[in-house]
This record gives sequence, C-alpha cells and structure tokens, in this order.
Amino acid sequence: MQYRITTSPGLEDLAATEIHLALGAAGLTGDVTEKPFGLAGNLLLRIPAASVPDPELHADLTAVLHELKLAFHVVQHVHETLLPGSPDLASLCDAVADVSLPGCGPTQSFRVSSVRQGMHGFTSLDIEREAGSVVQKATGMSVDLENFDRHVRVDLLDSRLLVGLQTTRRGLDKRYTWVYKPRVSLKTVVARGLLELASQGLDGVSRIVDPFCGSGTILLEAADMFPQASIAGSDLFEKVVEGARANIVAAGLSERVTVRQADARDLRRELPAASVDMIVSNPPFGVRLGPRTDFKRLYHQFLAGASHVLRPGGQLVFLGGRRRHHVVHVLREVRSLSLKHVRVIETGGIYPAVYVMTRLP
Repeated sequence: MQYRITTSPGLEDLAATEIHLALGAAGLTGDVTEKPFGLAGNLLLRIPAASVPDPELHADLTAVLHELKLAFHVVQHVHETLLPGSPDLASLCDAVADVSLPGCGPTQSFRVSSVRQGMHGFTSLDIEREAGSVVQKATGMSVDLENFDRHVRVDLLDSRLLVGLQTTRRGLDKRYTWVYKPRVSLKTVVARGLLELASQGLDGVSRIVDPFCGSGTILLEAADMFPQASIAGSDLFEKVVEGARANIVAAGLSERVTVRQADARDLRRELPAASVDMIVSNPPFGVRLGPRTDFKRLYHQFLAGASHVLRPGGQLVFLGGRRRHHVVHVLREVRSLSLKHVRVIETGGIYPAVYVMTRLP
C-alpha cells in the first residue's frame, strides 16, 4: 500500500517526520521517501501489507493521513511507469488502460485531474479528457466533476506517468474560515513549517509573537500547535489588524490570541526584554511597504528588536525575500543572534529563504 503526499517544496523533511509520528501514534510503521521520482514537494509512503492486515484499517490509515498539518493532498499511489520516447496522448492512454484502479466500479462516479510538467504537445485538460474516457470505459463509472465518488489522478512529469486515487476532496491546508484573506497571503502549510523549525531545540514555549501577522495564518497555526501558549500578533496597517482579528474570532481563539496595531521595527517599545520564546513571521517582500523601502534598515531594526525581546535560547524564524544579502550583513552587527539554519522553499511560485536564529545568552 503506497500513498503520495504533497507539501511545499523545501519542507519535505518536516513532512516526513510528521508522517512517521502520525503512523507511530496509530500503531503503524512505514517507509517514507522524500522527493520520490525526483518530485520536489512530494513524499511517498509505503505501508507493508502486514502492517494493515484488515482491509477496514485502510480507512483508518486514510483518516490518520488526513490529519497531517504539513500536507496539501493525499493520493493513494496505484501505478508508475516511464512512457517510451516522446510521450503523446495515445501512448499515455494505452498505459492508463492497463492500470487496475482498486475499489472502482460501475455503481460509482468519478473525475480525473492531472498535473503535467515538461514539454508536451498537449495540455493537462487534454489528459483529463482523454484519460477520463479510458477510465470510464474500463470501469463503467460515470463522470461527475462535482459530486464524484472517486478522484482519479493521472499526472505526467516529463515521461513519467503516475496514476492514483486522491483521497482528499479538498486541500488539508484549508482548515480555517477566512473572513479576511488578501490576494497574497502565507500558505497554512508554510506557516506550520516555520513553527516546526522554530520549536526545534526549545525546552518550553509559553509566549509566541508574530510582528508581521498579516491575515493571521501563523497565529492560527501557533494556537493549534501550542494550546497552552500565549500568542500575540501585530501589523502596521489598521485594515490588516482588523482582518486578522476577524479571522481569530471566526476560529474561536479570541481569548487566547491577541492582535494589535504596531510597528515591527520597534519591538523594544512594544514588548518587555527577554519576554518571548519564539518569534515567527513573514516580513513583507516589498509590495506592501513599497519599492523604495530600505530593506537593510528594516531588517536591522527588526532583528535588533527581536534580539532584545527574545529570552536567551529563544528562537526567531522568518521568511526573507529577494534581498537575502541584507540579512547576512545585518547579522554581522546584531551579534546576539546566531544563525542556525537557512533553507529555500517554494511557495506561490516564489523562492524565499527561511532563516532560523537563536538568541545567545
């Protein structure tokens, strides 16, 4: 039994750890491969048949995987093959016709969706249409794009064909009611990843702060991950603060999470010294503050303030945009912060760096 699980590229190791912990809590074991078939943002979970002796436990396993916080979708992996030569629709459909889809029959409805990467003479929509006809003929299932029973995935990555059954009807990251959601906002999976990185090595977390809180994604995830912690967010803009508060209220967290209007460049004024365990944030990349923003000065003020309010051993994690060199330069001046780790992730078609820093004694 195999499952392909998607996450944000760059967070595969964190997602693999979460999968292992979830399996262990359910009394199961499995092997997890990061970036299977060379696919960034993917993991392949293999569950030995002996681990799931009862077919009914398949549903229980799916329920376990659907609780993952660092995943977007879960696909039961059915078949993988390399198409010969330069793939065309005919060879793709022939390969799909040879695949037996478990649990699919004429009493059910289905839809096909496809992710296609590489240079081909056809589109993902072409794959969905033609492969859908093949699946319908082979299984007798009826097409229903909205109220389907089975979601067939036919993905083509250069010459590699992946066929599976998607078990998630909607993304696992869509777990909140958004009253306020700007066009560009932090993905829930990325927010969770930042918090996971910030918590590594900490012996206790009682206060978490996000000084660039935006719509409140990090605040919501922090409240879920640390149910006993005090969580505070702030933003420079009144409209954003009001929107974040509305999202917090919608999630029923207004008693645990506070949001106020404040300038992240002046944390010394806003918070007591050594009072915070974790600062996790997504500073603006230039759009909100304008193209003339002095980013070196912004980072210097932010990091200096963060160093002041973090307790010794406390951790700072944030996303940095195109001007990564400014962070390196500032750290030469703010010597009370030690850079532990940097990684590049992909989110929304951009590639920010994740910086993980610790407050020195």
